This record gives sequence, structure tokens and C-alpha cells, in this order.
Amino acid sequence: MTAPAINGTRYPQPIEDLLPAARKLDLPDGEVFPSRNRLMREFRIGAPKAGELLALLKAEPAAPPVDTTEPATPDPAPALAAPEAAPLVVPDPLPAPEITPPEPPEPVEQVAPVSRPDTPAPPTLDRRLSRGERRAERMQAARDALMQGRTRRVQEWTAKAAEARQLRRLLMDPDVQAVRLMRQRARWTAMAWSALLFALAFTMVNVQRFAAGHAEPWSPTWLVAWLVDPAFSILLVGLLIARGQLSAVGRSVHERTVRKVEYGLLASTAAMNVMPSLTEAYPGGLPEQGMQVLLHLLIPGLAFASALVITLVQDHFSAAIADLTDTE
Repeated sequence: MTAPAINGTRYPQPIEDLLPAARKLDLPDGEVFPSRNRLMREFRIGAPKAGELLALLKAEPAAPPVDTTEPATPDPAPALAAPEAAPLVVPDPLPAPEITPPEPPEPVEQVAPVSRPDTPAPPTLDRRLSRGERRAERMQAARDALMQGRTRRVQEWTAKAAEARQLRRLLMDPDVQAVRLMRQRARWTAMAWSALLFALAFTMVNVQRFAAGHAEPWSPTWLVAWLVDPAFSILLVGLLIARGQLSAVGRSVHERTVRKVEYGLLASTAAMNVMPSLTEAYPGGLPEQGMQVLLHLLIPGLAFASALVITLVQDHFSAAIADLTDTE
């Protein structure tokens, strides 16, 4: 709070300047000193300053009371009229010096600390948006995207196109293609080997009948006859496995000797498989016997075809994988 403009300024006045004005306050009848509340209200000062001002007023010597009663003595003789004195000329009071408020100190220039060139600048604190402003920004962004054709469906297809480009680039990579060919080769080899083993298992029964002849069941000859077909099959399977492994490392085996051994084993198995069908009598006569002979020829033919194409297809897979590796 500030005091009234006693001497032309609105800044707080010292008590010495307020004391003469406090003496001139009009007081109601019966009061000698103004109250502290009135001093606070008149000069707009605080309670401590008003109390101090009131204490100074009370500390001043009191003026003698003026006797207004008429004296009992008779009036003195009228005095001679003195000549009227000229009025005193009171010089104009000097204007009170204007008190100017102290100037605020100049701001000290902040010296930025020297930092490394790669030190990131501190992030600026943005004003936190209200919920309504954030909603308005989202609506405006959605409206702009719609006007530019960036709808949800366009965004989905754009993502699908980007994914397709990445997949195509990866699938065309030589290493990825080589791995896929190796997996396909493993699947093909498993299927071919399954067909070959099923065919050899089927022929094993007729080969045992051919090898056992008229031996009694469970006799030593009858039991040993079960090992004839596995003996031929094991050698054939071993040759095929060796050729497949060599083909996987780029070493194909196409010698005539190996081919002749494979074909001889298959031909022997087929002959032993079909002989019991030729010598056995069937209730259906010649037609039924012909069907049995044909069936026992087709199954060995399946084994022969599997053994023939296993190595050929494996060679092609190996050549394709080698071409991809050489291209890279």
C-alpha cells in the first residue's frame, strides 16, 4: 500500500514527512490524537508505521489550553490604537524536491557455458495443449489426410506394397534361393526314398517264397530265405545314398560299373519277385495269374524308377545351388 501524494509522489513517505500532515488532521470533539486506524486509512500505511506515527504524536509536548472564560477583573483601559502594521509578505514555499524511484539494476548478461559441439541442445518445453486443442489437431490432421487421398484403405495397400517389395527382394537373394532349393531337395529325396522302400518291402515276401522253395515253415531254410531280399536291397540302398551325398557336394557319379550294379540288383529282385507268380496255380486261371505277374513286375519297376531318378534330380538340385553360389 502507498501513502497519498503529500509532496507530489505516490511512493511511501517517511514518518518525518507524514508527521506535519498528521498534526493537521481534523479530530472530533473529545479526541486529542487520531486513532491508528485513521492514520492507516488517511495515509495508506501499514499498522507498524501507523503505530510509530501515533507514538511520535503523543510524545510531542502538549500546547497549553486556551482559557475561554472571561476574567473577573474589570476591563483594562483601552489601549492606544497602534498603527496598522503592514501585512507580512510570506515568500512562496519552495517546491518539495521530487523523489524519483530508484532505477532497477541492469540485468546481468548470462554467459552461456561452453559445451562440446556434439552436445545436444536442451529440449524446449512446449506449452501443454488442452484436450480440446489436441482433439482439434487430430481432426484437422485426419481432414488433411482425407483431402490428400491418404485414406485407411490407401494406407493398408501402401503397407502391403512395401511389404511385398521387401519380401521379393529377400526371396530373390541368392542365399535365400539356395536354402529354399536345399529344402526342396530334402523333401524330394524323402518322397523318392519312401517309394523305393515300400517297393522293396513288397517284393521281400515273394523273394522269400522263391528262396525258401518247398521248405517247411520255420525251418532254418525258411528263416534264412527272409534275408535274401534285404541283402540285395541293402547294397542297392547304400549305392543310392553314396551317390546322393556325393551329388550334394558337386561330385556326381555316372560310371557304367555303378549303373550296371544298380540295374543288376534291381533286375535280380524283380525276377525273384515274379517267379512264384509264374509257377503257382491260381483259382481264376490264366487271367488271374497274368494280373499277379503284372503286379509283381510293376512294384519292382517302381523301385527301379525311384533308384534311377533319385540321383538325377539330386544332380539338378546341386547344379542349381552351385549356379546361385557362383553368381553371388
